[in-house]
Amino acid sequence: MKRLLTVGLLMLALGSGWTVAATPPENVVQQTSERMLDALRQNRATIDRDPGQIYALVNQIVLPNFDFELMSRWVLGRAWQQATPEQRRQFTEEFRALLVRTYAKALLEYADEAIKVSPAGAPAGAEATVRTEVQPKSGRPIQINYSMHLGNDAWKVYDVTVDGISLVTNYRDTFASQVRANGMDAVITDLRRRNAGSAR
Repeated sequence: MKRLLTVGLLMLALGSGWTVAATPPENVVQQTSERMLDALRQNRATIDRDPGQIYALVNQIVLPNFDFELMSRWVLGRAWQQATPEQRRQFTEEFRALLVRTYAKALLEYADEAIKVSPAGAPAGAEATVRTEVQPKSGRPIQINYSMHLGNDAWKVYDVTVDGISLVTNYRDTFASQVRANGMDAVITDLRRRNAGSAR
C-alpha cells in the first residue's frame, strides 16, 4: 500500500494549467509532467543539499491543481457534515499539508521512471479521468488514474487511484475510525503534530 501511494503521489503535480481549452487533458498531463520533472532534474543538486527546497516546487505546481476541500469532504464523509466550519477549515489545511509533504518525499525518491499517458478522449461533461502508467526500472508497470472535475473554468484533481486503490478511500477508512474513536479535534491535532514533525 505504501509503495503504491508513494508512486501515485509522485505524479500529483500533473495537471498544472488544466483549463477549458482545445488541448486534450492527456496532452496537458504529458506536457506538465515533463515540465515538472525537468525542473526536478535541474534543481537536483540544490535539493540534494537541502531537501526542504523541494517544497517550493510542490507549492508552485501541486496546490493550484487539486480541490482539497472536495477531497477533505469525501475523506471525512459523515464527519464533515457534523464538523464546524472552523474544524473543516483546519482539517482541510492539515490534510493538504500531509499530501504535499508526502508528495515531496516521493519526488526525492524519483529515479527517472518512464511515464506513459493514455488517450482519454473527450471529458464526460464536468468529469474526466486521465490514465497513466509508470514503468519502474524493474517490475511491472503501475497504473495511475486521476479523477478530475471541472469547476471555475479549471480542471482539478479530486482523487488518485493507484493500481485500483483510491487515495481518498484509503484515507477515508483511516480517518473515519480515528474520528469515531477520538473526535475531530483530536484528529486535527494529530495531523498538525505529524506535519510539524515532517517539516523539521
